Amino acid sequence: MGEATVFEKVDQLRSEARRLETAERGAEEARRIGNRVTKLKASLADLRTQVELARKVNETIGATRVNLSTVDDGYRDFAAKVRSVTNPGDAVFERANRRIAAVCNRLKEETHSAWVTWASARISELPLTRIPMLPSGLQRDARRKQGELERWSRATEISRSDINLFTSSVGLLADMLADAPDAPPEVADLMMRLSSDRPPTLSEITDEKISLLRSLHLDEQITLKRIST
Repeated sequence: MGEATVFEKVDQLRSEARRLETAERGAEEARRIGNRVTKLKASLADLRTQVELARKVNETIGATRVNLSTVDDGYRDFAAKVRSVTNPGDAVFERANRRIAAVCNRLKEETHSAWVTWASARISELPLTRIPMLPSGLQRDARRKQGELERWSRATEISRSDINLFTSSVGLLADMLADAPDAPPEVADLMMRLSSDRPPTLSEITDEKISLLRSLHLDEQITLKRIST
């Protein structure tokens, strides 16, 4: 083998080494970008869920209680950045993820607040003091629906199906109570006092009224709590 041939082989090996090194760096960069894109897609999926839920709440309430005007915050900047560079750095992805997470948190808080306010108002509009006036079998169904409505209205996590179930159930309970007679005035007044921000103490409720509540099975809806003195 001549000297020129040896140098040629060395050059070939050196070129191959550079190619392999470049390919390895490219593979590492591809893995980095792939991992960052996967995380960003998860953030965007969470954002989509929150946006869809917020839209559902706005639609159900019939008003724009949840502001959706800034849902693209973070993503627009990211899209502009990736159009200007070939391989965005980790900081670009992290910034986009943080801003998208911030939007998700805001939507979640606003959606929950709007839902609790609206759902609680719908329950308060129901003539619940008529439940004892229903036949015993319907009373059980009505109280079960009332309990479900209250759980849905207080839930920290809600879904589109929960909203559909709530609106359906509140309508059914309203229909059940529509033809029921009103409870005696003294019972309705007492139930209103018990539901107020400053309910009466046990000493302020006579034995006769307690007996009346028991006779209508309203005692099942009342709890006692000792206050500190």
